[in-house]
Amino acid sequence: MLTLTQIKEHCRIEADQTDEDRLLLSYGRTAWRLVANKTGRKLFDVVAPEGATPEQLDDPDFLQSLLPPDAPENAVAVDEDLRLAMLLMVAHWRRNREAVTDALSSGLKEVPLAFSAIIGPYRWVTL
Repeated sequence: MLTLTQIKEHCRIEADQTDEDRLLLSYGRTAWRLVANKTGRKLFDVVAPEGATPEQLDDPDFLQSLLPPDAPENAVAVDEDLRLAMLLMVAHWRRNREAVTDALSSGLKEVPLAFSAIIGPYRWVTL
């Protein structure tokens, strides 16, 4: 899950500003579920072993190796990309408390373009 510290840092909110803390955490949980629903994945917040290198933390295979042995086939370790997608949604919802649409030549945009671009490669496709 996203931490309050991560959310506040991304949204540029001072740590001592606490009036929106509950709302921000709610947005964080909702963003987690949105990513899971849009990708069709079971998300796991894995903990890297002490001494893991930056290269390892960037390696999807290494992160997948940290999943629990009984993780389902569609499981994915939440990496920096997925966490950023969640933070983008939290910031979007914080700025836009009502429904927002942007007219495009192809129709209406449901979520920010960056969110869709980031989670696209993580979509679980079944045949």
